[in-house]
Amino acid sequence: MADVMTTTTTTIEQLLRQAGRERRCVRATYRYHGEHGPVHYWRLWEPYAIENGHAVVFSYFRDEFRTVPLESIVHVRLHDEQFRPRRPIEL
Repeated sequence: MADVMTTTTTTIEQLLRQAGRERRCVRATYRYHGEHGPVHYWRLWEPYAIENGHAVVFSYFRDEFRTVPLESIVHVRLHDEQFRPRRPIEL
């Protein structure tokens, strides 16, 4: 996907923190290095924490909590949709 918008790590972190404080979902695009090179995916997440360079999120796609390296996240967009926390938010 050549047209993926890239956002700085600082901005990504700020948007994840804002979303967590406001209990808003985010649509995130992240990069995964597959067998044939980088692949981009987008997911709808609930952000909960940032720990050791990783975002702790609840993934609607996987229906579970995931830990995603911040350096793999290339873009985050805030959603209007709010969520009811499944655990304490640490942002």
